[in-house]
Amino acid sequence: MQQTEILNHLIESGIVVILRLADSHKVVPLARAILKGGIRTIEVTMNTPHALDRIADLAQIDGILPGAGTVTDAHMAKDAIEAGAQFVVTPISKKEVIETCHNHQKPIISGAFSPAEVYQAHSWGADIIKVFPAEVLGTAYIKALMGPFPFIRLMPAGGVNPDNVGKWYDMGAVCVGVGGSFTNSEILKNEEWDRISGTAHHFAVNIAAYREGKKVR
Repeated sequence: MQQTEILNHLIESGIVVILRLADSHKVVPLARAILKGGIRTIEVTMNTPHALDRIADLAQIDGILPGAGTVTDAHMAKDAIEAGAQFVVTPISKKEVIETCHNHQKPIISGAFSPAEVYQAHSWGADIIKVFPAEVLGTAYIKALMGPFPFIRLMPAGGVNPDNVGKWYDMGAVCVGVGGSFTNSEILKNEEWDRISGTAHHFAVNIAAYREGKKVR
């Protein structure tokens, strides 16, 4: 897939699940459980052990759109894309990382927090700006950013759960980044994959309900 098509998938999904795990052997069964629940856009952070191998594994699973997260330089972005990442997510914004992704026809969700950082990432060509850590100032901060920047696509990450996901969209977010809801240490230790699928389904149902104009439940 090319950049525009992948970007459309990210926006249509409305969510990117962030997998940052100490045990990389859990990545594939966790991702399969998330896919079973109805979410296909899954990011493996580069500080997960053997991250490139796990991204390559997810790229072979029909239905999953794998991405690489916590990417901090152009070399890392290139390696992730060559491993099979279809999109790249960064905690900070660097022009060379954005350019590398676009040279490989992949969209980038570039991290920023302050208004100046958000606009700088946009001016460098980032496809979506990840506002992180979003829980520090909450949904009102997204609304405030949309005042001067209604043309910038924002993805808050941090503090998002199935019950408040609609509030982030109300403030102007095009999608959300979610990690903690899927990486509970006890659930992973006990390999309760059905619970993970249930959480993914909860998110998917509420996102669909929001888009249909219904009350999120």
